[in-house]
Amino acid sequence: MSFEKPWKLVLLLAGIFVAGAVTGSFITLSVVKKVAQNRGAPEQWVSARLKMITQRLELTPEQIAILAPVMKRNSEDLSQLRQDSMRDTRRLIERMEKDIAAVLTPEQKVKFVELNRQMNERARRVMEQRRKEGRDRRPDGEMDGPDGPPPGRRKGGN
Repeated sequence: MSFEKPWKLVLLLAGIFVAGAVTGSFITLSVVKKVAQNRGAPEQWVSARLKMITQRLELTPEQIAILAPVMKRNSEDLSQLRQDSMRDTRRLIERMEKDIAAVLTPEQKVKFVELNRQMNERARRVMEQRRKEGRDRRPDGEMDGPDGPPPGRRKGGN
């Protein structure tokens, strides 16, 4: 057995491993992106969440009366957190775009402005389509919770 053949086998196995890692990364990113897109806004899932835990935990009317305002308050806190996060994200993106533009030639800056315009338009269309589809609504008209549809209504029945 020559020294060269085991080395080729090691390279082949390393290549297969790297290809699997890259493929797995893309699949994971795709799944995470879909999960994130299917989450409703916090204020949209309070009633569905309360309804679900009421049924599953067999809450008493007294418990519901106590939990409803707690869930509403926390939903408002989550909404504020989401708004703050979006504002901070916009600020960071604007700073990054300014830093990028500082390095570009005048011709590249024109292309960069157009590229950003196209990307913003695409994002606007996606959001508009999601609103039109009512993506966060289940067939029964109820909103999905923050963890997606309740178990039993999830695809695959889990």
